Amino acid sequence: MYERSVQKIMDKKFYSILIDGATDSSVTENELIYVRYLNNGVPENHYLSIEDIENANALGILKCIDTAFNRAEILDWKENLVGFGSDGASVNLGSKNGVAALLKNDVPHLVSVHCVAHRLELAANNAIKGHQIMRDIQDVLTNTYKQYHYSPKALRELRDIADSLEEKVLKPTNLHGTRWLPHVQAALTVLMKNFTVIITHFDHIRGGRIGNAEVQGRATNISRKLKEYSFLYMCFFMLDVLKALSELSLKVQKDSTTLSEYLESITVLHLSLIELKQVNGEELNKFLGEMNGDIFRNVTLKNVNHHENYSEKRDEMINALMEAIDKRFGPMENDPVLKAGETLLQLGEYPKSREELALFSNEHLNLLMQHFAGILQNGNCNTAVVADEFKAFKAHVYSHNTSPIEYYFQSAELNRRFQNFLMLIEILLVLPISSAACERGFSCMKRVKSDWRSSLAPSMLRMLMYISIEGCPLEEFDNIPVLDKWWGSGRAKKPGFNPYDFRGDGDNDSD
Repeated sequence: MYERSVQKIMDKKFYSILIDGATDSSVTENELIYVRYLNNGVPENHYLSIEDIENANALGILKCIDTAFNRAEILDWKENLVGFGSDGASVNLGSKNGVAALLKNDVPHLVSVHCVAHRLELAANNAIKGHQIMRDIQDVLTNTYKQYHYSPKALRELRDIADSLEEKVLKPTNLHGTRWLPHVQAALTVLMKNFTVIITHFDHIRGGRIGNAEVQGRATNISRKLKEYSFLYMCFFMLDVLKALSELSLKVQKDSTTLSEYLESITVLHLSLIELKQVNGEELNKFLGEMNGDIFRNVTLKNVNHHENYSEKRDEMINALMEAIDKRFGPMENDPVLKAGETLLQLGEYPKSREELALFSNEHLNLLMQHFAGILQNGNCNTAVVADEFKAFKAHVYSHNTSPIEYYFQSAELNRRFQNFLMLIEILLVLPISSAACERGFSCMKRVKSDWRSSLAPSMLRMLMYISIEGCPLEEFDNIPVLDKWWGSGRAKKPGFNPYDFRGDGDNDSD
């Protein structure tokens, strides 16, 4: 199975690599390496290896990548490399001595991308740090989580109160996690759903002076905040904002997300945030609809003023987020290579008139052909005919504007007609968008290399992770070849029965 996976990589003209580093349960530093390539017109991310890091610097990480490809017997792996994706650590993306910079010495056309999901998380964190209301919401979420995560007694009391109120209650969740912003949205959603039960419990702690001074102080502060009408209003407004941010985060975490889809999603995010300045979102409308005078879900709120204008506060929050997002994403959105690639990939945006279509994106094509000239020639691309094929491609899009980009790879006839131009499109499709696949890989590592199996050898860990990530579903697994190999291995430890008697293939004569 591993050999077939490696052969797929070797058969690809172009691919990108995704990396991420972490420390496992045995305090060993690891580097996880994925390969992103095109399969039947759709980009996919596939696990290659996990390697122990001898030196946690750029040279040490580069050595891990080289070791992983050498183990797969892909010695000339840099020849087909077009993209590099990772988190924003300076050791990976440092402009002078990062891994990407070292790779560019040998791969001058390399496009390095800072994980979009991670970049969005950093933008949101920067906005929160500079905005008092968002900091207050974050503090309430953090302290509520601490109240119930570290005290089983408090969680049991919360559930008892929920039963007495005939309410359903969810355990408050952490606002930090590998899925970034969706964790914050989930934490705030749970808090708002548990509103009545949590307020009742905190009032019980305050009135009965239960717990130490820290617990009582935390309950008092959270209860006071949540009973403030303006604060609760902004919490529900924040839910609508987080929904827009989370949709982008989840979108770019998909393996199949392409450059054009990501850049289009950024535009959708900006439009959604601008709309929320003037129009109430779904969650905020629910909150306003549940208000009954100054009472919300049987809790009397303080300083209720239904005529107060919150537009200024909403504008401040949205502007802070958009400014942080523009600062983080601006360099990527304005990169000439990525902008040119986005234009070519967005088939739905091709002009609808022949006059506009004739010269459409010719300059973008020339820029991309110049940037990727070396690797296209290595891939046996006939660069002399790419311009003509692009003209024919535009004509086909003009006549068949509903065809998705993958259709041109799946159709043998179209693949043959545009084979040289599609090499350039393939490069653009395999450019990395996020390193979320690596985060999922580390989740797999934690399942495989637990505290109970902390002494797994690196080679065994690599194989078990490969089976878990890339292996077929259990119901499709054919165990007979494995059983044959084990039974004929000559090892002394065998059961006192013949396992072939239990195959269930109709040859069993036993009762």
